[in-house]
Amino acid sequence: MQKNKSLKIVCSIIFISFLLVGCTADQTNLKKTKSDGLTFSEYFRAFDRLDERRNSKFYKPLSMDEVQSTSLPDEMKKVIHPVDLKDLPFKVDEENVYFVTSKSKEGKDINQVQVSYLGKNEYGSIERFFIISVTESDRNPLEAHDISDEVDLVGNKLKKEHLTDNFPIYQQVLTTNSALLYRYYNYDESDNKITIAGTSANEFYAYYNGYIYHVGYLIDREKNDEEMQEKMLQITREYILGSSQIR
Repeated sequence: MQKNKSLKIVCSIIFISFLLVGCTADQTNLKKTKSDGLTFSEYFRAFDRLDERRNSKFYKPLSMDEVQSTSLPDEMKKVIHPVDLKDLPFKVDEENVYFVTSKSKEGKDINQVQVSYLGKNEYGSIERFFIISVTESDRNPLEAHDISDEVDLVGNKLKKEHLTDNFPIYQQVLTTNSALLYRYYNYDESDNKITIAGTSANEFYAYYNGYIYHVGYLIDREKNDEEMQEKMLQITREYILGSSQIR
């Protein structure tokens, strides 16, 4: 009888193991890759210090459809959701999601995702984009600062708008021939490496519910009139608040 009991226990363990293997097989594994740097806001890095992160690990980009089936942390999955492509002012040729882990100077773990919507020319080069970066932060980097500047460091328009009644969102609009460097992740498949692309962009920056949101978009400058600026502000605001509702 003892032998039969032991056999049942072994069979139960094997059965449970098969179930666990089956669940794991349904997940898309995150694949590590190389990178040559990190992204952060040039204007706001003095407040959030995201340029000081260490021990960074990078993963190959995912499609939006793969996100929920991966081993991404649940807290990051909650801030990844699709934008209605019809709302964007350009044709989207590629959309993907990046995941980066790092540590602060104090050794605290920091997760970051980047959601990219890219428009390309006939040669495959990126000409237009809408890119959302979301980074964990247990503090509001803007809390102790009343930013009253009306221009950024090179003279482009800087506007303080309302995200909610209690939280602002800052909008940087390209209005001069100069620009602060806007950084975003881009995957080089031939070298299996995430590169840091640097360009000019219209930008948004906000803190909300434990995350820093840094958004950039680039379209033809003549199309970026006040009506378009308001539209892009609304799309960004809806994304951030939509993430909150998913929580």
